[in-house]
Amino acid sequence: MMADLPVRIVDGRVVTEPGIGAVAMVWLPLNGQVIAKIPPRKGNRRWLHETVGIRSPEFNGDRWNLPRSSLVRLVTAAVDRYGFIVLYRDMSRLSQCTRACLEATGAECQCSCLGQHHGQDAAGWFERVGDAVVAEQGEVTRTAVVYGARGSDADAVVYHGELAGEHYRVDPAGRRNWPTAAQFMCASCMTVRAAVWDHCHTHGFVRAPLCNRCNTRYWRGWRPKHGRTTHSRNLDDSYYRWCPERTDERRRCSA
Repeated sequence: MMADLPVRIVDGRVVTEPGIGAVAMVWLPLNGQVIAKIPPRKGNRRWLHETVGIRSPEFNGDRWNLPRSSLVRLVTAAVDRYGFIVLYRDMSRLSQCTRACLEATGAECQCSCLGQHHGQDAAGWFERVGDAVVAEQGEVTRTAVVYGARGSDADAVVYHGELAGEHYRVDPAGRRNWPTAAQFMCASCMTVRAAVWDHCHTHGFVRAPLCNRCNTRYWRGWRPKHGRTTHSRNLDDSYYRWCPERTDERRRCSA
């Protein structure tokens, strides 16, 4: 089954299927800041500041040093932006799994369950994809988990603007009454179930639920030399209309 996953960890390396592209990777050490390595892209600092809500993102070489308090927002936003994120955690081998772990709403875990049961009793916006990979690092146990958008068991339906006019949010409180994107068909290709919520980066409004491939087709370029199929001309971008400020000629909606 692991071989069928679009993103998986093999011998300590992150392996992706053709067309997926690079994914974000985040390391949560026992102490200190979150270390994030996200695919290079113009506007990353603005995305971390405005979307994830980090006041002063610190760039160091090829990675970002970010506050621990931003972890849940970062994972949620990265899943919406890239489709998947790999989260590495360092945990004490002597720690114990508690009810607080099972009921947690975030992604931080220091328990003996190695993060496999973390938040299982709480509704979240992302879920573990595949198994947790474990490596012993002396007194510390390091786990690697791939997260993707939370799915839905209900039959997918056509999106009719259920979140029209809503500002895009990545904090749990801001999404409390949102449906999951997976409850709808992709508003672009209309052939598969949606996975993530697309939003207009220019104006900050939720637009529509999209599948991972439609959500990333623009900035990844769909270049065949990178194993990415050229996108179909039948893709429908009319979901842009769900941005209330789409008529602003001075600040056009983002792709």
